[in-house]
Amino acid sequence: MNLFILFNNPIEAAQAHVDKHVIKMILEVCQMLYTAHWTSAYPDLIKKGKKGLPLPPSLEKAPRKKDSETRAYAHCHINHPCTKWIRHSLQNYIFACNLGIALGEEYKYRWPQKNRPHSCEGHVRWLKANPPDLPTLGQTPFAIAMDDKYKISEDPIESYRHYYLTAKKDKGLLKYTRREKPGFIV
Repeated sequence: MNLFILFNNPIEAAQAHVDKHVIKMILEVCQMLYTAHWTSAYPDLIKKGKKGLPLPPSLEKAPRKKDSETRAYAHCHINHPCTKWIRHSLQNYIFACNLGIALGEEYKYRWPQKNRPHSCEGHVRWLKANPPDLPTLGQTPFAIAMDDKYKISEDPIESYRHYYLTAKKDKGLLKYTRREKPGFIV
């Protein structure tokens, strides 16, 4: 679970994601956005992490999950730094929506032969159009969620780029289909 903040602009950030993250991170963004709805409807979830709660009224018209009658995604990773950051303000939530939408667009750009959107793209678009009740505090500094050995500063962009250049490079994940590697990758 993470938000790879590689640029301040969500479109540029999505374009800088490695192939594996373009596919994977839209799901994680979707899950964290849905979790913001759940915690808005059930604030006690933050402390107790209850299961078996009914679908919040705000999600009754959410899209169905792929190949399922189930609407929305369940809450998850409630106290993850990125999930907390998303629900901290409406502006953080909207940034995450824009990143998710940009990842959906990037998915279609990199793999046009699939001839279909990512299964989470419709969810993220719906979530942006139907935000939960969150405070309007402006966008706050991004959360940094990684092992301390990769944090090279308090600047999330600098740290996430360093994370890509070390942890992701070491795993051979710096692959970009139909896209040049971003300039920060040496």
